[in-house]
Amino acid sequence: MLFIINSMQRFTAHQFTVLPILMAFIFIAACQSTARFEIKNNYTEQDLFVDHLFEPVKNIPNIDQVFELTPEQERDFIKAYNSSDYRSLSDSERVYKYLKSRLQYFNFHAETTMAAESLSKNSGNCLSLAILTRALSNLVNVGTGFEIARTEPVFQLENNIQLTSQHIRTVVYTKEIRNTKQYVNSNRKIRIDYFPSFGSRTLRRVKKAEFFAMFYINRAAEAIIKENNSLAYWHLKTAIKHQADNPAAINMLGVLYRRIDNEQVAERVFKYGLSLKTDQIELLNNYHKLLLNAGRHNEAAVVAKKLANHNNKDPFNWIDLANSEFNEKNYTNTIKYFEKAIELADYLHQPYAGIAKANFMLGRPNQALKALNQAIDNTRHKKTKSIYQVKYDFFKSQGNIN
Repeated sequence: MLFIINSMQRFTAHQFTVLPILMAFIFIAACQSTARFEIKNNYTEQDLFVDHLFEPVKNIPNIDQVFELTPEQERDFIKAYNSSDYRSLSDSERVYKYLKSRLQYFNFHAETTMAAESLSKNSGNCLSLAILTRALSNLVNVGTGFEIARTEPVFQLENNIQLTSQHIRTVVYTKEIRNTKQYVNSNRKIRIDYFPSFGSRTLRRVKKAEFFAMFYINRAAEAIIKENNSLAYWHLKTAIKHQADNPAAINMLGVLYRRIDNEQVAERVFKYGLSLKTDQIELLNNYHKLLLNAGRHNEAAVVAKKLANHNNKDPFNWIDLANSEFNEKNYTNTIKYFEKAIELADYLHQPYAGIAKANFMLGRPNQALKALNQAIDNTRHKKTKSIYQVKYDFFKSQGNIN
């Protein structure tokens, strides 16, 4: 999957994939008692869509077209698959070998492409390659599965839109039929990681409906970056038709309504998403921002307390939030979110580096140096260590340092 979005709006995408968030401007410190937070919602899925607010768009591909290959591409694959060079391999190993041969010339970039387009252009992101892998596997006796992998977040800024990414991997396996039941020999499973990263791990499996939705979510995010709101809308509507409770698509749709200044429908969408009990930080942040913008500070305070007490066990989610808060110049919020990441994983270097830059912006060079020194100790990468050292020397040269 791939993206994040507006002032600063944020969503996550898959290439990685991307989806949108609106980051909160104001942080309200949590008390010892936790405020009750419950979203009551009488809306249905159909209430999410207001088609007349957007221009009609033709040629949104259906899911069969996404995985469709040209006859020539199919023939090329089958010819290689049945060749003498592949004969000693299992079915799944043949798919892997064919992909590996094509990836030698592949141009990896952020655009999300359909299977035939990926193969003809030799380009796309990791979601594009996952789609291509499934398309090839569908031609032979090979099954596919998909996983979300946790890697260090990748941040970009495009037209005042902050992007972050999730990493998707594909598992291919040879199908075996015995007594009408399907068995899969674990030795014949191959996990394909198109962007291997040291320390990456599997977070969870991806169901087919979510995988289908990912394509349309990515395409929607790419359209938003290009300021094509109508194209984004119709892709998001298709994504939600595939997976009605996809929090990323719902969140991005709410952000999209805010981009066209329709706060009423945006609130409807955020409340619908939060009522699904997905408890996604992005939805909470964007709803919080909407309430603040409307001057509904009492309601915003309840949401802020929910955010402050959010029981999210993934430190990288807090790093994502902290970086977004830093971009909004909310430096106190930045530090609090980085501290949450440290509580979960004090061995990481990113939160300490983030605390250092926030403290420096707050005019607290001593605290900045202390945090940056810890970041230097925590990183094993020479390049990163040298970057931190340059920042350390700069911070030290500013003002009176004890």
